[in-house]
Amino acid sequence: MRERYNAIAKLDAEKAEQRKVVAAFLEELRNFILTVELDPAFIKEMRSRLESTFGADGTYGVFVRSDTNVEDLPGFTGAGLNLTVPNVVGTTKIFEALRQVWASPFTERSYAWRQARMQKPEYVFPAVLIQYSFPAEKSGVLVTADLEEQEAGCLTVAVNEGVGGAVEGQAAESLHIRVADKTVRFLSRASAPFKSVLAPKGGIVHVPASGAESVLTRADIDQLIQLAGEVPQRFPSMRDAAGAPAPADIEFAFRGDKLALLQIRPLVENREAARNRYLTSLDATMVERAKQPVDLKAPPLADAKP
Repeated sequence: MRERYNAIAKLDAEKAEQRKVVAAFLEELRNFILTVELDPAFIKEMRSRLESTFGADGTYGVFVRSDTNVEDLPGFTGAGLNLTVPNVVGTTKIFEALRQVWASPFTERSYAWRQARMQKPEYVFPAVLIQYSFPAEKSGVLVTADLEEQEAGCLTVAVNEGVGGAVEGQAAESLHIRVADKTVRFLSRASAPFKSVLAPKGGIVHVPASGAESVLTRADIDQLIQLAGEVPQRFPSMRDAAGAPAPADIEFAFRGDKLALLQIRPLVENREAARNRYLTSLDATMVERAKQPVDLKAPPLADAKP
């Protein structure tokens, strides 16, 4: 790998040739990971650990998620960069997903994003998190900062019904929450007609959303405010490059009145990226409407505003 990366670096003046060589090399790496024979001892231990942690084979689902040593660095976040395989059921399929996730940091997209941060790109170590599939009724993203107006003491929330809320491109319910007085300002409504739910045999299916006026209840919001307040104590390693407490980017879910923490990572210096993801969730409403035909002869809606 070191030899190949050194050869790639020498082609810096020939960008077209460099891209061609990079693409071939990354494809070779991915194919090796996807086809290499796994150690039988590793397979045996994995099966044992899966059963002791989650239960009998086929009775549970897991999300197979990626992580590397080149993520969540000052000025760089790996959120959404590598592969997550959702709700995998059965150990055979889990091993397939494991290979796919291990290989995902070697796509051209991942390579291009991290190269500016690495002096020795051969030292990329992919890891995998196998996480129980939480059957969420609603889920989303909580940022312990104001992404719109940078107001201190405020939270930004985007949420949808079902699993994968606010991270799969749906039109999300978006809220601005002031912690001191628990004031909530609704910025947009979750207008997506469908929600994602876990399929019993694996994967995700889409079913009609409830169409309720709001996704989060007052009790849900109070739990999110409490969670945000506990972050500095419960996660003291959430620091920016200067060592100061960093805002958190949190994936959460609810089932009934139970709040589940799915992922937490520092926002660090990448507020703009989180803001862009948040704004994209708002734009999803317009994307959906853009696909709908408009009858120019029809009367205007009664509640339409100029």
